[in-house]
Amino acid sequence: MREVREESGLQEVRPVSERIYSLEILTVDGHEKRGKYVSSHLHLNVTYLLEADPGAPVRNRPGENSRVGWFPLEEAVAASSEPWFRERIYQKLNAKLAGFPPKL
Repeated sequence: MREVREESGLQEVRPVSERIYSLEILTVDGHEKRGKYVSSHLHLNVTYLLEADPGAPVRNRPGENSRVGWFPLEEAVAASSEPWFRERIYQKLNAKLAGFPPKL
């Protein structure tokens, strides 16, 4: 919850569920960040399903993200600049969301 507040500026965010929505282990190639070299490493990506008022304003946090906004699902996929995320992660999350809430 803290992370979404820090990165989006949203203050009123609620979890839809307390359970982890998606979990991925992602490879990150070596790169420069803030003038320093960061070697190749793994990221553990934990996704929770949250909700907020779509009328609430959002803001970018320089150095952390390049774009924050409200998008329809497919437009959110298209807005990503990372092909692997578009094809693998975001498509998977959207497909899962289409079946939400799961039938018990």
